[in-house]
Amino acid sequence: MKTVTVSSKIHQPEVVDYEESYPRVLCNTQQKQSIFETITNPDNINRAIIVSEETGNSPVMVYEEKITRAINTGEISPLNWHEKQFVGTVTSVVMESNGWKKTGKKQRFSKGIFKSAEIYSKLK
Repeated sequence: MKTVTVSSKIHQPEVVDYEESYPRVLCNTQQKQSIFETITNPDNINRAIIVSEETGNSPVMVYEEKITRAINTGEISPLNWHEKQFVGTVTSVVMESNGWKKTGKKQRFSKGIFKSAEIYSKLK
């Protein structure tokens, strides 16, 4: 059996990149900083891209799992409405910086933290 290394390049936005795109939704609390770090973790970005490529689902599915785990372990508090919007805007910056665009379509969820989330498509 061979061992094979698979690698990919991703763009990891920083807070300054995010705030340039969304100056009205700042990353200005410890809670938002923790959320930002979770979403922009390179492994999580890669997983979100794979989910979008393979299933056509919203990348928020990946982030919801990670955020739910952080809430359950006490790392962060349950999200309020503004923090849920923050997740969406950070996800947008992550996906767009990695060559994806918004489709204008939403994926609806029947349970979990989020009720709906943007679906992205790869730029050609």
